Amino acid sequence: MNTFTRINNLRPTKWRLITLSSLLAVTFFLCYCPIVAIGSPLGNKMSSAIFKDKSLRGRVLDENDKPLAGANIKVDGSMVGTVSDAGGYFTLSVPENSKLIVSYIGYQSQIIEIGRQSNITVRLLSEDKNIDEVIVVGFGAQKKINLTGSVDAISSRQLENRPINNVASGLQGLIPNLNIANPSGRPSSAPSFNIRGITSINGGDPLVLVDNVPFTVAEVSRINFNDIESVTVLKDASSAAIYGARAAFGVVLITTKTPQGNKMNVTVNSNVGFRTIGKMPELVTDPYQVMINKHQSAVPLYNLYPDALRVYAKKRSEDLSLPSVIIDPTTPANWAYYGNTNWIQEAYQQSAPTYNSNIAISKRAESLSYYFSADYYQQDGLLKYGNDVYKRYNIRGKVDLNVTKWLSFTNNTQLSFTNYDSPVFIDGNFFWNVNRTNSLDVPRNPDGSWTSAGAGLLGRLQDGGRSRSSITELQSSFGAKATVIKGIFDIKGEATFRRGASLVRSFDIPIPYRTGPNNPILNTGSTTSWAQNTNGNTDYTVFNIYGDLHKSFGKHSIQALAGFNQEYRKSITSNISRNNIISTTLPSIGLSTGTMSSSESINDWAVRGLFYRLGYDYKDKYLLELNGRYDGTSRFPEGKRWGFFPSVSAGWVVSDEEFIRSINSNNFINLLKLRGSYGILGNQASVGEYDYIPSMASSQVSQILGTTRPQTVNAPGAVSGNFSWENIATVNLGVDLAFMSNRLQVNFDKFTRYTNDMLIPGKTLPAVFGTNVPRENAGDLKTTGWEFRLGWRDQFNLGKSPFQYNLAFNLADSRSYITRFDNPSKLLNQYYEGQEIGEIWGADIIGYFQNQEQLKNSPDQKAMGAAEQSYQFFVGDPIFADRNGDGIVNKGLRTVNDPGDLYKIGNSRPRYTFGMDMGASWKGFDLRVFMQGVGKRDWYPDASNVYFWGVFAQPWTNVTVQNLDHWTPENPNAYFPAIRAYTAENSGEQLSLPNKKYMQNAAYMRVKNITLGYTLPASILKKAKIDKVRLFVSTENIFEISYTKVKFDPEALGSGSAGNAVYPFQRTYAFGLNLNF
Repeated sequence: MNTFTRINNLRPTKWRLITLSSLLAVTFFLCYCPIVAIGSPLGNKMSSAIFKDKSLRGRVLDENDKPLAGANIKVDGSMVGTVSDAGGYFTLSVPENSKLIVSYIGYQSQIIEIGRQSNITVRLLSEDKNIDEVIVVGFGAQKKINLTGSVDAISSRQLENRPINNVASGLQGLIPNLNIANPSGRPSSAPSFNIRGITSINGGDPLVLVDNVPFTVAEVSRINFNDIESVTVLKDASSAAIYGARAAFGVVLITTKTPQGNKMNVTVNSNVGFRTIGKMPELVTDPYQVMINKHQSAVPLYNLYPDALRVYAKKRSEDLSLPSVIIDPTTPANWAYYGNTNWIQEAYQQSAPTYNSNIAISKRAESLSYYFSADYYQQDGLLKYGNDVYKRYNIRGKVDLNVTKWLSFTNNTQLSFTNYDSPVFIDGNFFWNVNRTNSLDVPRNPDGSWTSAGAGLLGRLQDGGRSRSSITELQSSFGAKATVIKGIFDIKGEATFRRGASLVRSFDIPIPYRTGPNNPILNTGSTTSWAQNTNGNTDYTVFNIYGDLHKSFGKHSIQALAGFNQEYRKSITSNISRNNIISTTLPSIGLSTGTMSSSESINDWAVRGLFYRLGYDYKDKYLLELNGRYDGTSRFPEGKRWGFFPSVSAGWVVSDEEFIRSINSNNFINLLKLRGSYGILGNQASVGEYDYIPSMASSQVSQILGTTRPQTVNAPGAVSGNFSWENIATVNLGVDLAFMSNRLQVNFDKFTRYTNDMLIPGKTLPAVFGTNVPRENAGDLKTTGWEFRLGWRDQFNLGKSPFQYNLAFNLADSRSYITRFDNPSKLLNQYYEGQEIGEIWGADIIGYFQNQEQLKNSPDQKAMGAAEQSYQFFVGDPIFADRNGDGIVNKGLRTVNDPGDLYKIGNSRPRYTFGMDMGASWKGFDLRVFMQGVGKRDWYPDASNVYFWGVFAQPWTNVTVQNLDHWTPENPNAYFPAIRAYTAENSGEQLSLPNKKYMQNAAYMRVKNITLGYTLPASILKKAKIDKVRLFVSTENIFEISYTKVKFDPEALGSGSAGNAVYPFQRTYAFGLNLNF
């Protein structure tokens, strides 16, 4: 089947694999040989000389001859130093023929040769507009001053020394409108990326590249974050257009470290720490209190706990030394349980260790440069029984070889291996069961056997099946650069080959338990034992070839880049399973006797495109840039695969205009730049690999006919051969400001993004059509938002030493609206034109029925009731407001025009996301405090969220502390109504119907990281030939301010499960070492 090119000629062949293997061997040889040849730096002999100290006087001025107070003056290679006074003067005792390093925040540092001078004047030049700062952009780098798109960047300094397990967690809150969501606290989980809010109702993530090679979010989570040099985020269509089809919703560019310095440099980073569970709900465990609340919740449906059971519960509450398990007085063959078990504490341990060690060796030379790193990370899980352990190993080798003055080659190879060993139960309902298991139950019976609750929760962890997953990924990127015209025109080529292999071996066995001393043994969990193997193999190739032209003539500068890109990815997943394991000590497919079941899926896709960038600037003041791409994808039918996606952006450095200079004589304004851009991109992520092809799934039926399970093939569904790209147009306006020698910097962007022609279900067809309606490009979405970023850095003299400090603050917002959707009646359970994404429709609760008379005389509100309660209301139940005054409380037709008594009561989308990064350093000490949060967000606990609703969901679940604040005649103004089970079980019924009273304020502020470090003086280390030793302690997620009624981790509220059934989020405490020599 030819789909644009299934790109058959790119599929790995035998000779390609042989070539790749050979090149990998050469790469590691080139990395290893220079290290062996050079030897250990500690083996080098170092000559010493004795210098006579002398007194040096000096003054530090700026370029306008104004004194700089608090400038840092330091003797190179030592800890000897001082700071300038209010007049810029300083006096320092220095050795003859030494060098001084003079620095001041906002100015370019200088190295001064002292010689025999006794008095010097140093003039520092302002870092005017950060003109030399270079930012990584698509297929290259640009000076920050020349950027016209919306681009943000951070360096490795903002990620270093944090006890995190992946780069995404480290980026959270650092860049405005780069939204990172952690799905859970599970060691192997991978956070998701989003740029600037809602992208499409069909989804759409930003493109993430590592060293210009696309990675999936899961793949990024497995790289060594110690290798990262910088992270750049391309937010608008202009900056991202060069990546075309994959970059419709922004780009994250991760650049790894390169060799630095002309001597071999060795860096060692290591830390060890422990993790504890963060916020978790508080549970009631007093036996009598629990039993009474559960019993009351079941009335009048049934008598959950008869009087005979409650009598003993009261006795045990008064004396916990009494047995928690006795013979059931109502059913003597069974045990009755009166425990005070907190299953959260039973399921999770108090803390678990984490380890991370990294070493990097590098050297830059004229002909051969190399960078080699190795990393090990281990995180033990928090399960108390059958604990889980995550391990990750990374190796990276980078080699730059200059063959001639005009030709160079590069190789960047990485190998990663991850292993996660865990109970198979946590892949199922474990976290749900932790929330629901009755606190009256206990783990084990008097005879030592598991109880039903204990077996179903802890027994399945400890004695049940395991899941052991491993992922191995090998990637090698080869590059070549030919300088056709030195300093003007280069041609570059890149080829990347990646192979990923995954294996998940899992099994499960039933867990036995007893219900009474003489009752037969029963099993919980799987009805039968089983073993399963899942294999995955992925091959990915990407090729780039492009030319890059830079030319300046007079006051004019031009840049031109054009090239070709091609990607191909193929994945094969196979699964085989079998029941009835013979031996639980060797659980495997081969040692099982049941019927074999197998499946396989094969998917591939390809994109190919031509891209360009044309840039022009006049005097670094008037800037213009054109970007674009002509892209094709295999995901669309013939005739719909190709699209052209252009963009244009412009900038004006107003601060260079004479009318600004004339009023800026004191150089207070360093930069005032206006930016604007417009561009169109295409989204292909909304469709699968073969959505345009009618496909028939093949499977085996569950019944055995004769001796086999017959194979079946299902009829294909209807597909449209007419759908194509979703088009995303973005308008961006921005301003960049810098003041006071660049110590104060401000950036602001305002954007509007139009997602047009979204794929949505087509027109409704008659039921006799027999299958789902095919999708068509008939929906539109509009997202508006803004971003603000402020940075301040300065220093002053404290105790005759410079105290340097910095502050960075960012704030962002976005809102999205449906502007076209085929829902003419505007049903509330579908998208509709004018809808703001995330809006919550609900009712008002204005109180509780205090007596029978009030219940009788109130408007009919059965439409708001719960089916399990036969839509009845009782004294103590909530009173819903009759907002439209028609004498009946209902939901109308559940449309925008007839919502009954429903109205918009909130919005679940996060708004006003922010981050604040503060740092300071003094006399070798350094401190960093980083905070992150959400300024506005509403959250309503969904149906059966037992951590919030407790027994209002089901009577057998846990009683939460907040459940105790419920209506009684003595507590008429309680937070909750009278306890009644099932009123919060089913979506849209009674308490599960969103209402203003129980809407939760999900805004929060979290202290994301605090790191305190100390760097040993260089004078101490010099004799040991060590460049740097730094010790540090660091904490992650240590504290938060939040406002929910229940103790949820605030990040869990955005995870989908809202903290109800996910691995707990954690706090981390670590200490570590940085060593350079």
